[in-house]
Amino acid sequence: MTSGKNRDLAYFITAFGSLNDYGSTLAATKNALDSQDPKLLDGPQSDQGIFKDALAGIKAIRSEGFTVDGIIAVNKAFVNAPDEDPIIPGHLRNAYYNDDDRISIITSRRTGGISPSSYFPPEQINRSMLQDIIDGFNKEATDNKVVAGWRVFAKLAKLQPFQDGNKRTALITANQAIGALEDQNYLVPPLDGLDNTEFVVNLMRFYEAKDPASEDQALSKMVGLAPNRQERERAWQEQVRRQSKEELRTVKCKPMFRSRKKER
Repeated sequence: MTSGKNRDLAYFITAFGSLNDYGSTLAATKNALDSQDPKLLDGPQSDQGIFKDALAGIKAIRSEGFTVDGIIAVNKAFVNAPDEDPIIPGHLRNAYYNDDDRISIITSRRTGGISPSSYFPPEQINRSMLQDIIDGFNKEATDNKVVAGWRVFAKLAKLQPFQDGNKRTALITANQAIGALEDQNYLVPPLDGLDNTEFVVNLMRFYEAKDPASEDQALSKMVGLAPNRQERERAWQEQVRRQSKEELRTVKCKPMFRSRKKER
């Protein structure tokens, strides 16, 4: 793989990892790819597992293709990040038989004494549900491949077919669907902090949507926030600019958003 392609892949892995608090920079991720050494990442040690999961998931679906088996193979490859990966990789949830398969997603923060809202995905997942998402893409892709790809991501994430790693599985799958794992023009969530937060908020709105029109509205906002190739290049340049002007001083950081238990 060439250095140029590693630049695009580094952006994908960094954005992929943003779904699970990946902290390494674009430059360090590219360096790890160029050297084939995850130890060169400059974020927390957990980044190494996410980095390995990304490469393993890509390899798995490129072998199986955009199929039900391919989607399962991606999740089955997630074995390198114990705190983020499923207990049984590749296992389709069945809450009727396994308590670990009974999940819900917190879709809002607790504010003003109001309890956070939650989304409850189907308790039992079967292969036909995954096939329905594939069939929907094949129908929509002739009109707008990018939107169809993002719908694959959103629908798979909403379905929550696996115990964990669902958004990451969905992102790799969506990119395989549109051929981005070959041409490197990836579908990625934004890295900019506020844009990334807004992207996730609209994904949560997609989860909570009760009808296709509401899903379309949330999806449209997600697509509008996703960076294209030119915007990704600007992100590289901005990171270089920030690193060159980094001030070596101690400041007190006051978070606007409080951390909460990880989402699946």
